[in-house]
Amino acid sequence: MRALIFLLPAILASACAHSIHEVHTSDFAPGVAITSGRVVKATTEQFVVLGFVGNTNYVDDAYKHLMDACPNGAITGITTQYSTSLGFFSWWNKILMQGLCVQPKG
Repeated sequence: MRALIFLLPAILASACAHSIHEVHTSDFAPGVAITSGRVVKATTEQFVVLGFVGNTNYVDDAYKHLMDACPNGAITGITTQYSTSLGFFSWWNKILMQGLCVQPKG
């Protein structure tokens, strides 16, 4: 019984949950086949403790990393997934951006 008393707070303090909140999709460029490009991805996170944050431009950072992954082409069909991973009095806001990098013909 004594072990349970010490074990229960440790279990409750380490519990976590994950949730996908939103997924947005842009349009595809007309006349571009899905197989004509390569998929590029970018992920960033924002750590929050008791509602206090340090990085407030993590979405802009993900977009910049996505654009940097396709330097000479155009990205079409961009999807943005916003999710949260919960911890004990803290959580991580996560952004996953994906798109189809299409190189210009020529």
